[in-house]
Amino acid sequence: MAEVKKNKISLNDYDYKSDIQNRMLMAEFTTLDLRFLEEILYSPLKIALPKLAKTLDITEEKLLETAKKFTLRGFLKIQGNEIIVDKEMRKYYESEILKFDEEFTPGMEFLQSLLKKVPIQVLPNWYSISRTSNNIFESLIEKYLLTPQIFQRYFQDIHLGDPILSAMVKTVYEAPGSKIFGSELIDKYQLSKEQFEENMLYLEFNFLLCLNYEKIGDEWKEIVTPFQEWRDYLQFLKNTETPSLPKNAQIERCYPLDFGFIELLSKELLSIKKTSIPSINDSNVIDTLRSFKFIDVTDNKFCILDSGIDWLNMSLENRALFIYRQPLNFLSFHHFPPHLHSERAIREAEKSITRVLDKGWVYFDDFIKGVIVPLSENTTVMLKKIGKTWKYALPEYDEAEKKLIKMTIFDWLLKIGVVAAGKFCDKDCFCVTPFGVSIFGASRSF
Repeated sequence: MAEVKKNKISLNDYDYKSDIQNRMLMAEFTTLDLRFLEEILYSPLKIALPKLAKTLDITEEKLLETAKKFTLRGFLKIQGNEIIVDKEMRKYYESEILKFDEEFTPGMEFLQSLLKKVPIQVLPNWYSISRTSNNIFESLIEKYLLTPQIFQRYFQDIHLGDPILSAMVKTVYEAPGSKIFGSELIDKYQLSKEQFEENMLYLEFNFLLCLNYEKIGDEWKEIVTPFQEWRDYLQFLKNTETPSLPKNAQIERCYPLDFGFIELLSKELLSIKKTSIPSINDSNVIDTLRSFKFIDVTDNKFCILDSGIDWLNMSLENRALFIYRQPLNFLSFHHFPPHLHSERAIREAEKSITRVLDKGWVYFDDFIKGVIVPLSENTTVMLKKIGKTWKYALPEYDEAEKKLIKMTIFDWLLKIGVVAAGKFCDKDCFCVTPFGVSIFGASRSF
């Protein structure tokens, strides 16, 4: 049994209770509260009450009612006819108020500002990164977020300790658009407002969920989502799900049976074993048998080799597996650029079918729109900073790379029985066979 890694993030390592109280205040913001805060942030540290009331076009009585909410948090105090703002607390709200902007997205910039609230010496303990790192945030991205595969492994292995935390994450990820009101989570898991804010803060530091705000009527409501870059990636996966062909579609199959080509090779070997003559004149079949050293030609006569006899003695699936382990003996690369002349490129192209394992028959043209395998460094999905924003940069395949993917499926995987292929409405289509699912089922990913 694999050892469960202890989660080292502890909110007690910084003044998190102050953070939670401020979040509880912001969760109750009205439109006036936000207008008041915006004006405070862009004014001097001392502001005359009458002047501020005039600017906001409200009575001084209404202004004092609003201001008192912030005095409770030590953000400001009222002395006579003036409001005096705490300089350090103003810095806090200067970053927090960005969450109320309609253009705000809770992504990498949000996470970076969140981490700045924690003493820098604490972060290496929380995340097990080097204390000598020149850039802690970049180190965190590299370790946990750089590619979808890295984040997926982290997501699957993380231990949150409290089943409610795990349930909250699951609820958000399964919600439409991976987005839910905070109030729904509070009701579903019977949390107090303080418990909810503490849970959310912990999940944010674990890079699993983010909290922001959305204006509903005259109030601002808490919204919970995954961090934006991951949410965008999940949305891409949803948008590019390959539609299945009708179950009653009359597919014109390349081979009537899943192991059609393997059975054809077997038939030829048996014929050569008995008569030294192939049963059909198919250069593709003969070339394949020779490439695997199952047969040889001596004095213009075919003869079966010991390796061919051994192969025939295997079960049908094991014959397919034997060939599957040796793709470079099977495929021709002379039409492809040098960077695609490798078993690695073939293995990555093979993995493209994991997105359609349970889809049945699909059109290749629909399928290729959602392929995200790293055939080269240029086609690796990776978290990148583009201008001021971050995103998981998705691959753009050139014609040679698309051709390699298609050849891998319609030649290589077809002939070893991993896929069945054919045409429907004069368009290329394929489906993953039960044998293919048994091989690639464990490779399924986000």
